[in-house]
Amino acid sequence: MDAFSDALLDLCAPHLGWAIEQFDVFCSVLPEGAVRIDAGTGVARVGDLELRADLLGTYAEDATFQWAWAKQDMTGSPAIAASLRLREIGELNSVPELTRAMVDLGHSPDPRLSAQHLGLVAAGLLGARGELHYSHGGRSLTFLATDDSDLPVTGPDPARVARALRTGADMLPGARAAEVVNGYAAHHGLAARPVAAGLELDLPGDHRVLARIEDGRMTDVAVRGPDGPVDPAPPSPPPIADDPAATFIPAGLFAELARHHASALDRGSAALGDHLAELGWEPGVPPVWDDGVARYGDLFAARAREIGVYLPGPGTWQWSEDDWDGVARLRSAAREHGADRLAADRVALPDSEVQIYIAILLARSAVHLGRARGLARIPTAEGGQRYVAITDTRVPEPASPLDVIREVVLSSAHFLQELTPHRVRYATMRAMVLQYLDAYGFTPYHWGEPRLLVGVRGLHELRVALSHDGTVNHATHGLQGTLA
Repeated sequence: MDAFSDALLDLCAPHLGWAIEQFDVFCSVLPEGAVRIDAGTGVARVGDLELRADLLGTYAEDATFQWAWAKQDMTGSPAIAASLRLREIGELNSVPELTRAMVDLGHSPDPRLSAQHLGLVAAGLLGARGELHYSHGGRSLTFLATDDSDLPVTGPDPARVARALRTGADMLPGARAAEVVNGYAAHHGLAARPVAAGLELDLPGDHRVLARIEDGRMTDVAVRGPDGPVDPAPPSPPPIADDPAATFIPAGLFAELARHHASALDRGSAALGDHLAELGWEPGVPPVWDDGVARYGDLFAARAREIGVYLPGPGTWQWSEDDWDGVARLRSAAREHGADRLAADRVALPDSEVQIYIAILLARSAVHLGRARGLARIPTAEGGQRYVAITDTRVPEPASPLDVIREVVLSSAHFLQELTPHRVRYATMRAMVLQYLDAYGFTPYHWGEPRLLVGVRGLHELRVALSHDGTVNHATHGLQGTLA
């Protein structure tokens, strides 16, 4: 939480200990399942569970957090009441993070984690019974607070207090351990008393907590009961529900396709886009399909091979009857990984908001395996999308400069985010970045891992920063020795 102002840190310190304890209790009663909110009614759903909830704000890929009260389309909605209360708290205490519509977290070492900390802090300041966040597209996050009366409220818990106090104190920079302990005690109607080692407080049931503090920082928390030391309970993980699309492709095949995705995206988009721009073709306008030729008006008749057709109505992917090498190799790889359903002529896709991403991943992967020069997506008369590989050698091979390489890495990470099971997100993103850098002759340096991937080529380096959960935060490039 080094990225936050002293005003916010001082305000939240007394609330962090019990807020972390309450968050653990909250997570312990949540079912598995996706998290969503109906902003019009203020009802959130976690799997089959419905909760009264407020929208706190959203985090975007550019490392900014926007409060719900600042969203013009939310004006008057009952779902922004909590964010309005936070703004009032911020105005009373002169806290810039709570009064600015947009909070820039780009100067944080891990902006995504800072956004999650801000969500927890907000819940603590509100006295909420729970806080939730979920992806609303790519690497973006939506944050909710709930005070639903059916949710449990924590009391001072001997099995949770040690971790809650330690975590709260460790989150805060500087010497604020005493504020965390005293705030926890006050919240539960207890009194913390100074002792030589730090602070001590008594919990119901004849339990005693000793928080050891040196130079204002917490070094240890010990809890003893009538029967001796109390072991901390394991933490309750928050609900994380992978999108159905993230479990559709078998793990082994997905790992292989994802590893090459940046190269596939580069080959499918960058070089072709540059070539069409030089010819004067308007970006975003699809060509016309003419049996083996993708016609870009009178500017360019590109030789091409059909890959397949995505139909959103029935939710299917239909492989082309063309025996082009890229398609043949991809369908063969699917069979080798036991994914016969993906190799079938017609593939039924899972019900998902990102269902089309599977079709795009298959098409890009075919372009990469077939060493095509580009990928075009052409609307069909049935309302679907025909994907064709541009094989015309007049389109140059990809040879991206550093700024394009950086953008391809970020675009690839954004695309893969919701297709990647959360348990393998770090491994997936790392493999994607390193394979792509290797393709362009970068030498990897591992001194910054796991949070920083570094590639060096000549006098230049590219750095890709990852969050604690494996999500790519940002990427930078420059001369060696000039990057902070």
